[in-house]
This record gives sequence, C-alpha cells and structure tokens, in this order.
Amino acid sequence: MRHVLIPHLARSLRLHLRRGPEALVTVFFFVMIAALFALSLGGGQDIVARAAPGIIWTAAALAALLALESLYHRDYDDGTFDLVLMSPVSVFAVVAAKMLCHWLLTGLLLLAALLVVAPMLFIPFAQLGVLILSLFCGTLYLSLLGGFGACLTLGSRKPGILLVLLILPLFLPMLLLGVLAVGASLAGMAAKAYVLLQFALLLPALPLAPYAASVCLTMNVRSS
Repeated sequence: MRHVLIPHLARSLRLHLRRGPEALVTVFFFVMIAALFALSLGGGQDIVARAAPGIIWTAAALAALLALESLYHRDYDDGTFDLVLMSPVSVFAVVAAKMLCHWLLTGLLLLAALLVVAPMLFIPFAQLGVLILSLFCGTLYLSLLGGFGACLTLGSRKPGILLVLLILPLFLPMLLLGVLAVGASLAGMAAKAYVLLQFALLLPALPLAPYAASVCLTMNVRSS
C-alpha cells in the first residue's frame, strides 16, 4: 500500500501547492475567524478567554471544510479518478492519500497557526499542549470524515453546501469533546478523559472512513 500512497500523496500536495496563495487561505480564514470572534466579544480578557475553546474549534472546523471541495472534486472533473479506477491501483490507498494530503494542508497548518491565535484569545502558553493534542485528533478526524463526504457528493450540482450539511452533524461529537477538553485545561482541571474519548472516536475512523470513501468513489465514477 505504501508504494501507492506516497506517489499519490506527493502528487496531491504538488498540485495544491502550485495554486500558490490558495494553500494559505485556510490558515488566513482560521486566524480571521478567531480575530472576529474576539473583537465581537469586546476584547475583554475574561470574556474572550472563557469563549476561547468554542472559538478555536468552530474556526478550525470551518477552515478545514474550505479545502475539501477543491481537493476532491477537481480530480473528479478532470478525469483523474476515472484513470485511477481503470488502473490496478488500490482505490483505498488513493483515497487515504487524499485524506492525508487534506490534513497536511489544513490540520497541520492550523496547529502551527495556534501560535498566533492563542495569544489573541488569551490562552496561556502552558495550556497549548492539551489544545494541540485535542486539535490534532479533531482535524485528522475531520479530514477522514470530509474525504468520505467529498467522495459521497461527487457529481452533485452544489457539492460545497451538501458537504457541509453532511459532515458538520457527524463532527459535532468530536467538536464537543474538544471544547470540553480545552475548557477543562484552561480551568485547571484534568482534560485526559476528554482527549482519550477523542482518540476513541478517531481510531475506528482511520480504517472505516477511507474504506467507505473508496466505495463511494467507485460507485460515483462508474455511474457517471
């Protein structure tokens, strides 16, 4: 599987990075959403700090959804997925590479952007460890669910809207646990239980989401 996943991952990263500023839109959107929430709350440290977990998770979820449509639907429109299904290449590996590419281009960059967003929301540096670990689970989980949703909506007229309606309800349990984990950490309480529950949601999604997405991809491409 490795000899299939790595070339497709490299190709997806190369194509997306060639689009220049588009690769940074996710990070810019994440920072701007966090800044707008902080300003709308008046900028007071107590109020913004209490709302910080919800602000970060909401901004991260919306930012990660931005890149899904372009990453999958362009390959569908230009016939790349047709060529994949005609070749002996594993569809599962191709979809897994797409999901990993999405996380590298969104989740990983969002984790780095926390260094800018955390001081803006008055999050102490000592609490960044829990926040990064929690967001790591959440962004990877969203990349897996998002890949499934993107493959499910291939060929639809308005895939972006449909994708959001499909993915956000499924992402709510992870988002809620993430908010509770960060909130507990900021309040000086133990956040371990919430982070472990996040891992419990993530682990079954690692094999199941790529498998379900590969089935949807095969059905949509062959029916088109």
